[in-house]
Amino acid sequence: MARSGFIAISAVFIFLLSSAEETPIDPLTIFHRECVSCHTESKRKGGLLIDSKESLVKGGDTGSAIVPEKASESYLVETLFPDHDSHMPPKGQLEPREIAAIEKWIDNGAGWDAEKWAKLNLPEKTELTRGTMPQRYQPVLAMALSPDSQTLVVGRGNQIEWFRVLAAEGEKPPLSLESTHISKGHTDSVQSLAFSPDGARVASGGFRKLLLWDPKAPEKPVQSFEDPFLGRQSALLFLKEPNRILIADSLPSQLGRLHEITLETGAVRSFDTAHLDSIFQLTPNHGGTQYATTSADKLVLIRDTKTHEIVTRLEGHTGYVMAAAFSPGDKRIATAGDDEEIKVWNLETGKKTGAFGNVKSGPYYGLDWLIDPANEKKHSEEKDPEKAKEINTDRIFSVAEFGKPAAYIELNEHEGEQRSTGAKERAFDAVTTPLFAMAVHPERQWIFAGGENGVLYVWDENGKLKQTIKSSSEATPPAVASNDE
Repeated sequence: MARSGFIAISAVFIFLLSSAEETPIDPLTIFHRECVSCHTESKRKGGLLIDSKESLVKGGDTGSAIVPEKASESYLVETLFPDHDSHMPPKGQLEPREIAAIEKWIDNGAGWDAEKWAKLNLPEKTELTRGTMPQRYQPVLAMALSPDSQTLVVGRGNQIEWFRVLAAEGEKPPLSLESTHISKGHTDSVQSLAFSPDGARVASGGFRKLLLWDPKAPEKPVQSFEDPFLGRQSALLFLKEPNRILIADSLPSQLGRLHEITLETGAVRSFDTAHLDSIFQLTPNHGGTQYATTSADKLVLIRDTKTHEIVTRLEGHTGYVMAAAFSPGDKRIATAGDDEEIKVWNLETGKKTGAFGNVKSGPYYGLDWLIDPANEKKHSEEKDPEKAKEINTDRIFSVAEFGKPAAYIELNEHEGEQRSTGAKERAFDAVTTPLFAMAVHPERQWIFAGGENGVLYVWDENGKLKQTIKSSSEATPPAVASNDE
């Protein structure tokens, strides 16, 4: 059908729409219902983001999506008709009166109600009926090691346990943990923990609550935030210049939001559609210029630390992505999740260069990427530059649900799915509980990990289990949401 025919039909639709006493159709509601799942900040299909008038004017891979005051020249309108090659929405067809309403909206200047759009994209904050979890329910869901590697904080149930990392040169074992304090303040399981870069603050996230602690006086929190959280604070990251903290606010199967709080002023900046599902990890690169978000929507997004603009999207996992780690030189990143595979990506090209893992591992919950000391020594001692290049110094640590940490060395770059030859695995002593959280001592390369049974485990750099620490106290019965938000 000719384009002039579309315009004539649209004019009839507008006439019928204005003559009938029907509820006015709001284009923003249509965009939210039909478009937001593919054209959010986290998933710009065709390069197009739909979250403002400006983003529609900017458009995507095919150019501008709308020309304000000129619906007949707007590419978005053309795609709404059934015979267009790139018909939208791809699995449905808008009603004629909905197309007419969008055309009229564009002809009137494409006014955008930002407040209404925000409300459309956010679930309502519901009041929940709370019960109590069993007193002995103390899973380790989060832990963090201080920048100086001398303090380990561990979330056990709804409490935080502080450990001193003791180093004893020439003795066995050279490292051990000593419990020093237990902090109370959360009413739900501690979901996330993070140290500030200077080690002066620790942040902890639970359900609709963020707490800040002074490591020198951990008896009570020094600061508390409850707005604008809707779900669980599932990941945390301190940022510099100015002193900021980034919080992942997760609603399973609904939304993964990011909030940036400036600590001096309490000012909040929110990114309401950062992901379309829970965010599991916020991982900074070593230079502090970028960070990665991993999510249940199967995406890994690399963002600029200052602007939060997405610089790279990594798609390739077939399940939740729950962990990520940048390489020491920040040129690559490893990601892993419940598809039981660790993938390695080149950040300059965005392409996968390696894949490996243990098919009997269960989901991966933690990753860290360090330099293998043995191969680093070989590399430094090798006199032939060409032979030195061939010595791989990578060492990726992982913990997985089935209770068996691992270290992967001698990574091989390749294209395709050569999973079995992607790296050499050094298995660690296994434990009999699912492991959900991990920290690695950067110099000693010892692993601290914990999981479902609340026990904290310590392995040396060779994978030998050196210490098993049970909980020092019973947990305070926390309140839990009845509908598992």
